Amino acid sequence: MTSSSLKSGDLRKALALCAALSILSGVAAAQTSAQSDSDQLSARRANVFSDRADFSLARSGDARAKLRSFLSARGLDSATLDSLAQVSETADRQGRSFARFEQRIDGLRVHGAYVKAAYDADGALSHVIERTAPAQGRISRALLKPADAARIAIDANFGSGVALPQFKGETGALSQFAKTSFFHQAPSAERVVIAKGARLEEGFLVETWSEKDNLLYHTLIDSLGRVVSNELRTNEDSYNIFPVHPGVSAQTMANGPGSGNAQSPSGWLSGTQKSILIQGNNVRAYLDRDNNNNPDSGGSTITNGVFSTAANLSQDPATAQNQDVAVQNLFYLNNIIHDTLYSYGFTESAGNFQENNFGKGGRASDSVDAEAQDGGGTNNANFATPSDGSNPRMQMYLWTQSSPSRDGDVDSDVVWHEYGHGLTWRMIGSMSGNISGAIGEGMSDVLSIIQNNDDRVGEYAYNNANGIRSSRYSQHQDTIGDFNSSRGVHRNGEIYAATLWDMWQGYQTAGFGEDEIMQDIVSGMNYTPSGPDYFDMRDGLLAAAPSNRDCLIWSAFAARGMGEGGSMTSSVFSIRITESYTVPSACSGGGEPPPPPPEPGAPALTGLTATSVANTSLRWTATMTAHVADENGAPVSGVSVSYRTSKGATGSCTTAASGECSASVARLSSKRDPSISFTVTALDGDTNADGVPQTVTATKP
Repeated sequence: MTSSSLKSGDLRKALALCAALSILSGVAAAQTSAQSDSDQLSARRANVFSDRADFSLARSGDARAKLRSFLSARGLDSATLDSLAQVSETADRQGRSFARFEQRIDGLRVHGAYVKAAYDADGALSHVIERTAPAQGRISRALLKPADAARIAIDANFGSGVALPQFKGETGALSQFAKTSFFHQAPSAERVVIAKGARLEEGFLVETWSEKDNLLYHTLIDSLGRVVSNELRTNEDSYNIFPVHPGVSAQTMANGPGSGNAQSPSGWLSGTQKSILIQGNNVRAYLDRDNNNNPDSGGSTITNGVFSTAANLSQDPATAQNQDVAVQNLFYLNNIIHDTLYSYGFTESAGNFQENNFGKGGRASDSVDAEAQDGGGTNNANFATPSDGSNPRMQMYLWTQSSPSRDGDVDSDVVWHEYGHGLTWRMIGSMSGNISGAIGEGMSDVLSIIQNNDDRVGEYAYNNANGIRSSRYSQHQDTIGDFNSSRGVHRNGEIYAATLWDMWQGYQTAGFGEDEIMQDIVSGMNYTPSGPDYFDMRDGLLAAAPSNRDCLIWSAFAARGMGEGGSMTSSVFSIRITESYTVPSACSGGGEPPPPPPEPGAPALTGLTATSVANTSLRWTATMTAHVADENGAPVSGVSVSYRTSKGATGSCTTAASGECSASVARLSSKRDPSISFTVTALDGDTNADGVPQTVTATKP
């Protein structure tokens, strides 16, 4: 009997049975990485080309022509090359550019197929990651409809008791269903091509996202209704609890960008603001204590852009006062993280989170929905990352191991960690499973420990002086040989975070700062294949970093068993690791290279002045002005001047044609702040620049 002769209800039952059999056989039961051999393309490692000799024949024509010539020389036929569609292009501060391509056949995306190409500042092709399917041959059409695929995915992920929403219509390859109370976002089913060796068949990529527990799944259904793969795109952190005495977190007023800056051209705020609902282009932060995933009612209206509620950490976070603090803190941190990562390459075209992309590429309408004091759990946090153009959701919970409870919204480690999942899902992709999922957890910790320059993560929320991990990262002993799937992604992720903590120490010893390591980390994601292992991450860093930092990277990775000659291979059934503690001979046995000598004519800090202005009888503003010149005394423009204040804040300004730039701290208390000091710590990230460090003090008027 053919499928066309089955009634729709019988077809649905038959397809559900196929799905159930797949689950029982272990194909879809693992929510993160298990794949049947039917998903052969996604299971295959991408080809990575980084040797300059590889690109010797790809030097003529425009960027696309160079890539086409290179891939043709590697055996891709014309039909396959014609099927590549560019979806983004971005550039970094070194003038390098990065292009991403999807493979599309007969108007359908090929699941798991992509190309990432990097070009140096001169436009030469320098790095290619390729995973494509031969585009020739007939595509076997699916025997099921989008609604059937959606039904199978819902059953696999949430059970048969969850109703299939009403079908709303099909636009191109994408079918949409109605938004119901169970789902955070309307389910969808996209017709895609699944490559099974040389055979191509039509299938569906179904997206389902639950409202209550924030579980976001991408489920691949083949032409016969079998669950081929099931990827959970929500990263969640759960921690053991060891109670100690509550602590007190210092609170200080900090300025946003006002009308805008280079990272947020329209500023942070837009629309109507309340004390428990603050929204703008990058994030919409709100209180969600009733766990309905919408802003709670109440709060006060804010019309002047000043969110100044003071915390009282001796009281429960549920007080109205501390709820205001939770939302304003979460909104501020999300924007700081957005602007910081933007500076290092997580921009619109790289898939960042913004409502308005200002015509700079990527898909808009995807600012972060950040839910403060979410009522869906405790001692936890999570971040669900949909595809570019859909809003991710961050859920922050209260932590109950102390009395009163503590609020994850005021712990920047937790917020940085969660946002980091969005960064790696968008810039690398497929950050699920035992290996890539662990790297995602470790990479999120890396952002916290570097940004706060602290080897502990979440010590405030966790109420433990050593943080939430098995060890402080400065004392961590694990190597890649300790990787074991039974330990879970958080524990295995510590291996990667510990490696980059070591690397961060090496950078600082060699005279490199936060600017350099963050640039290398974010840019390295452009050179990393989706679904990476630990060695892929190492190689991405090496491809992105200047050569004078290569040995610092090798040294850190080799010390934890990921040196030259080491490897990591995996299958559905096993993971095989070959440890190596060897660094390349050029690194002289792992010794770190000395700091690079200052370039001739390097800018110098030639002056630092401070002024103060009274705003009211109770408030005043302090302003620092830095003066930068070359060795001949001529003013130098475009220099990034990094500074810190005696109140603990850090920041930077960029010199104008006059060689000057200024930074201010506003709303200082005339009673509590009789003075404030500014210390310039670096010029263009160079802490050894002439005249640095230098301090100036402003006193209240």
